[in-house]
Amino acid sequence: PHVHTERHTERRNCAMPTPSDATVDPSVPTEDPAWRELLAEPAERFERRIGKAKRLIYPRRTAEDWRKASFASDTALAAQLEAIPDNGPRIDTREVSREEFVRDWEQPRRPVVIRGATESWAAGAAGDRQGRGGAWSLGELLRQYGGERFKVGEDDDSYAVWLKLKYYLRYLATSRDDSPLYVFDSSFAERSGTSRLGRDYAPPHYFADDLFRYAGERRRPPYRWFVLGPARSGSYVHIDPLGTSAWNALLQGRKLWALLPPHVPKEVVQPTPKLHGGREAVAWWANVYPKLAAATDPDHRPLTLVQTAGETVYVPGGWWHCVLNLDVTPPQLTQSLAPRE
Repeated sequence: PHVHTERHTERRNCAMPTPSDATVDPSVPTEDPAWRELLAEPAERFERRIGKAKRLIYPRRTAEDWRKASFASDTALAAQLEAIPDNGPRIDTREVSREEFVRDWEQPRRPVVIRGATESWAAGAAGDRQGRGGAWSLGELLRQYGGERFKVGEDDDSYAVWLKLKYYLRYLATSRDDSPLYVFDSSFAERSGTSRLGRDYAPPHYFADDLFRYAGERRRPPYRWFVLGPARSGSYVHIDPLGTSAWNALLQGRKLWALLPPHVPKEVVQPTPKLHGGREAVAWWANVYPKLAAATDPDHRPLTLVQTAGETVYVPGGWWHCVLNLDVTPPQLTQSLAPRE
């Protein structure tokens, strides 16, 4: 009785940029003095840092390869993504008890979108054009953590590749790459310079009974990630490791999700022919999703949902999922867990 299945949308902040920031994403708080200063600095210095990170993560990819598919200017693809239906069931933490959540969603392993789980977070609201907002707004992040390094990938030897946040934010604001670099950092709460971020949120009460907590912080595998990226960044279709479930909370922007149940074969969701655009989330949505949406087997048709600000997506263990940022999405928090049920 508490499930909401209506399609809903959210308008982006589409204020026209000034001539000086015509190439800057409209989600960026360009009236914030700190952002004004960042965007006014010479581009060459930022491009050198971003270029080095790209070469470490993808040493065989040329500078031209990053934009070869022209996804950033593909209006047909943009229209296709905007037309994908939002079929995700929704519940509200103020209406559904933990016992009801376990019975109706966790035990039967059903994905669901949760509302109301982030309202008390210090991470707070996304922020306005002047940069005013919660601790995780783009303005506050630049002021408080601009000089701190965050993980944006790994090299061929599995060593982390790091970027100062101010360099990444400049890239986030202006990137035209097909599939941009994506901050996906699992140690943010353990480093002295960024540990405060770990106190800016609390897991929704639905997920308090996590068996991993019995292993202790020092022994449990990586389980929480600070995530940040521009439009077209995301995660290629996958199943989370170790049989874990996960929740993902979004504070600003929109994320597109496709989910398929565990019994769907890998060759269906990860076809072997090389995709136009490579093994990237945006390429999966452009090439694979349309075929699955028209599949004759109903189990092969993904559950799709559009996650908006303040919503938390629950992904049960074993479910395939592919996630794409439709807008600049200032920090999200994703955490895996081993539920008792």
